[in-house]
Amino acid sequence: MTEGVGFRFGEVRVDKVPDVYDDEVSEMSQFYRDLAKELGEDELSRKQSIQQLREWIAKHPHIKRCRTDAPFLLRFLRTKKYSFIQTAKTLESYLTGRIKHRKWFNNLDIDEPELSMLIDACYLFPLPRLDSKGRAVFFSCSSGFDATKNTIVGPIKMIHMLGEIFYETNEVQCAGCVWIFDMELIDMNALGLLTIQDIRTLAELVNTAAAARIRELHFINTPAVSRAIANLVLQLMSDKIRSRVFCHASLEDLHSKVDKSLLPKEFGGDIPAAELAATYKELCRKMRPRLLALDEMEIELIDNPNDVWTNGTAAGMEEGAIGSFRKLQVD
Repeated sequence: MTEGVGFRFGEVRVDKVPDVYDDEVSEMSQFYRDLAKELGEDELSRKQSIQQLREWIAKHPHIKRCRTDAPFLLRFLRTKKYSFIQTAKTLESYLTGRIKHRKWFNNLDIDEPELSMLIDACYLFPLPRLDSKGRAVFFSCSSGFDATKNTIVGPIKMIHMLGEIFYETNEVQCAGCVWIFDMELIDMNALGLLTIQDIRTLAELVNTAAAARIRELHFINTPAVSRAIANLVLQLMSDKIRSRVFCHASLEDLHSKVDKSLLPKEFGGDIPAAELAATYKELCRKMRPRLLALDEMEIELIDNPNDVWTNGTAAGMEEGAIGSFRKLQVD
């Protein structure tokens, strides 16, 4: 478990209009309160924005079930710096993505054999403490993925599971997170499991529905074939994400950007990857009820050729999040 991160455990409700709303927000240090202020947050704006978002969810004609607890909604508000229109748009895209791509989002269960095997193999895990800027750091070992044993669904679900655990914490919502991917053993067998359509869809989800403050993306030991795929992916990403990507030619170069002591022992740090992965597995088990409750959220999919969230044009905005917001204002 990452030192300094305030996790919440236990089950959550997905009634769009519960009898009693969950307003509990963990206390933050002055450091994180200052960061939240930079995002446009104070106590009054936080309460008012959460209430406004709850009213929008309650009136949304297509949202059937959704979490409305404060930590969940703050994930979207803080990511979009309290722009209500952008927050509503991202939440709608997030819910839609979960329904359209259930195989990637649903059943984030540590007891599911492939996910359990990937964690045991050290494919993905958080590092033991926050960095000097208060950010959580996540590490992926390519040696943990075996294309002869794993499908591409497993690694994608692993990334989503880690995100769902950390993205509702104050620390990651305010300071953001850093991802590090060791690509050394990612070869054509592994890349062949990912279709061009998969790449396009995943890029769209990151651009429109991730609701995460991704501050840096680091890649090390990247073979030539992986670099070609990476360049394709980057072309599909937003300018903001592209500006935060770092490709390192050596471990020493990574150490110049990331605190060496944070890394797994195999990459210059102090704690073996297997120990970090085992600790993370226990965290996943504690979070299991919250993760499985996400599968109960539901939004009705509508066949709208002008939908801004699927074709990238503005023609359908009255039918989506902004239209619902304007209806809320009128009502």
